[in-house]
Amino acid sequence: MVEHLMSLGPVTIHPGATVREALSLTRSRRIRHLPVTEGKRLVGIISDRDLRDVCPSVLDPGHEELLDRTKVQEIMHRNPITAHPLDHIGEAARLLYEHRIGCLPVVSGGELMGIVTETDILRSLVQLMGVLKPGSHLEVEVPDRPGMLAGVAGIIRNHRVNINSMLTFPSTRSPESLVLVFHIGTIDPRRIIAELAAAGYQVRWPRPEQLATDE
Repeated sequence: MVEHLMSLGPVTIHPGATVREALSLTRSRRIRHLPVTEGKRLVGIISDRDLRDVCPSVLDPGHEELLDRTKVQEIMHRNPITAHPLDHIGEAARLLYEHRIGCLPVVSGGELMGIVTETDILRSLVQLMGVLKPGSHLEVEVPDRPGMLAGVAGIIRNHRVNINSMLTFPSTRSPESLVLVFHIGTIDPRRIIAELAAAGYQVRWPRPEQLATDE
């Protein structure tokens, strides 16, 4: 859930604040996005890129005056794309991808609860994939029908090896096949791969020639 990823109490700014104040906040707090709020109500959002785009050249005689004269409400994005604390991580990732944005303010009951960024989503996906644990990457292509996952998982279990994570992807070779992607808790998967091959499963990774080279 998004509520497990989001940063609580994000740094915010009022729409009546100046661009200079917004710049100072992003630089001092080392953040890239500033939700714009009135009380606890979200009214917009600005990014460090928005601020760079409106900043005049330092060679401009009116540079300092313009920074103090321009208000956040003049440059903020109104009605930003948001997430709810109970949204699934995958839904948040979809919103970031489809709208090509770097963060999602998290809103509940009209109030800003937190913020989730593309870095938060990436960190969560890395954890979900289990790649932070020692082990091996294993890909097996199977027909898209019931029981195939259980069969492959059963062989891995028979070798007393944990499955740290498992994902499925459509095969690029056949629309009737799936690729099962495992991260398993062993650095030597050769016996597992041999048994999978003997049982008729197509192991896409590691390839046999790579295993032979590593021996």
